[in-house]
Amino acid sequence: MLIYFDESYDNNHEYLLLGALFNPHSKFLHRELSESKRNKGFVTKLGELKEIKYSKCSLPLPQQVAKAAIDSFIKSTSWFRCIVIHQGGRSFDLNYFGKLSEPEAIKKARAYKKFAELLIGYNTQDVHNAVLLTDRLKRCSGDLFLELIRQEFSVPYSGYSKGSSLPTLGIVDAVDTSLEQYQVGQICDILLGCVLNNLCPTRNQLKNELREYLAKALGVPDFLPSSWQKYTKYDIERYYPKFNVWYWSPKERPGRGNHISDRLRI
Repeated sequence: MLIYFDESYDNNHEYLLLGALFNPHSKFLHRELSESKRNKGFVTKLGELKEIKYSKCSLPLPQQVAKAAIDSFIKSTSWFRCIVIHQGGRSFDLNYFGKLSEPEAIKKARAYKKFAELLIGYNTQDVHNAVLLTDRLKRCSGDLFLELIRQEFSVPYSGYSKGSSLPTLGIVDAVDTSLEQYQVGQICDILLGCVLNNLCPTRNQLKNELREYLAKALGVPDFLPSSWQKYTKYDIERYYPKFNVWYWSPKERPGRGNHISDRLRI
């Protein structure tokens, strides 16, 4: 199992999105994406494959390549999970993840780690020695985040590997997804971008069309809270196993403030 993990956020940092693309057969998407890029001439003068990202889909050719990437994702055995944290809401308090005196970078890394657990843990219950690759993280201390994830998923008989001599994640590393060998991670970026597009509308019609294209391909109305929060965790996994969006909301404990533990409103 090869897992790509990525982040996205709007210009005002009101929303933080974390996404994971799970690939039981990762070579399929790599081959499909390579063929699409070459067939559409999405290459450099030296014949190298260009990077496709949601941010570049304001132009016709990148948008066409992104649509082809979505088609390949739909055909593949891969699946995608996204968690949305409304940072602009009063319910999100970074101080919950550490002491007031601690550096913000440490608290951010802990928050990322907890939300990443929610994404990864639910989807790797019977997985061993998987590979988790993150794109370059900008919203937290990347090295610290990776180490926290290793502590939870990469130690046999401990954390999410409890009861097993094999770790859930055999490799946890940060990579540059602009490189051809890691280009499947670019699909994760596109899928995250489409969710963010629905939360933070843009005037660019090509990006809006890309989001609508993904929604139609998945058979869902949109990616907004009103469409996804009405489902229980079990229903959303049952009816939307290929792609689903989790909107996080904390539970309150008397005298304890926000309690994140492992609860989601979805």
